Amino acid sequence: MPRFRPYEEELLDFLLTRLDEADDEADFACLVTHEPKQMMAAYMETGGGRCETRTTTFTGCTTCSVSTPAREFGHFAAIDIEAWPCGPVRLLALRFADDPDYRYWWKPEHADFVSGKLVHQEADRIWPWQLPRPSDSTDGE
Repeated sequence: MPRFRPYEEELLDFLLTRLDEADDEADFACLVTHEPKQMMAAYMETGGGRCETRTTTFTGCTTCSVSTPAREFGHFAAIDIEAWPCGPVRLLALRFADDPDYRYWWKPEHADFVSGKLVHQEADRIWPWQLPRPSDSTDGE
């Protein structure tokens, strides 16, 4: 039975398999340091004359997804905690970018926050599938 979302399980399985084949203890130690864990973040929900505290669960790591227990975000979109896979895990997976099972969305430039916002600005990311960026298209052509 999977403990995480399919996307996270797929990356974790990919890394465990490749690191086992490479037999590199330092990389295993890095993965253990950034091991995925179910976490919670509190945020305010307002509407209809009500104001209440809600929580969302997410997969993070105890190293990169740090937030104080008393911290409460103004709204869901303001949650700026990095979700798993965090940067170091993405860099670890990048070593295997030539592997046919490697997925482009595991690259570091596709890292996101719990709120779903991307960690890196659009200019820093590589646009997928070599498609033109929306800002590159011209109207009427």
